[in-house]
Amino acid sequence: MKTLQKGFSLVELLVVVAIIGVLAGVGIVGYQGYTDSAKERVSIANFNSVKRFVETELTLLNNNIQTTSAAINAFSTNCAGTTTSFDNTLNNTANNLGAFLQGIDCYFEIANGYGSAFKNPYDAQEAQVVYNVAAASLTKGSINIALISSADITNGRAGTAPVAGQDDAATVTSSGSFIVSYAPTAGSEGTAGEQKGKVFTLE
Repeated sequence: MKTLQKGFSLVELLVVVAIIGVLAGVGIVGYQGYTDSAKERVSIANFNSVKRFVETELTLLNNNIQTTSAAINAFSTNCAGTTTSFDNTLNNTANNLGAFLQGIDCYFEIANGYGSAFKNPYDAQEAQVVYNVAAASLTKGSINIALISSADITNGRAGTAPVAGQDDAATVTSSGSFIVSYAPTAGSEGTAGEQKGKVFTLE
């Protein structure tokens, strides 16, 4: 004797598929928001770490607590070939502000760096810390270390590009000002809150 087994109707299956589709759509949107938030938090945390690192080095060098940096090497021709510590008592092309800033960049370099390698959370193939990039050319999440002029300091360097002649490492002597800025979006520098850049001076 055969017994009939009742299955799901087409309408019931379509309703289930529709519900699963809605749940998946909501989940994807929520996951995207979560990952974006996590990337932003990591980017800002790295930005704060770079500022603290620079502040510590300048405190030691500017107050003659030490004349040679224990962490930063003077930039030579490439990060891999940079092995001589930055000496703040020398005034030459190998130990000037440009060499100091490029040394910081090398410290955080991904491939050939000698310190903490910071990858850009928004693009893991790129280094997050960059040197002397014009604001309009920054990628999202970048931390830019750039030489600035007195005019830049006056206006807070809000979205301005590096100044020609002030930004060439070869023209910079033993001291000067620079900014560590953050790019919250591509082609711009943060101007408020925790995204705002900070100006430093090497004496």
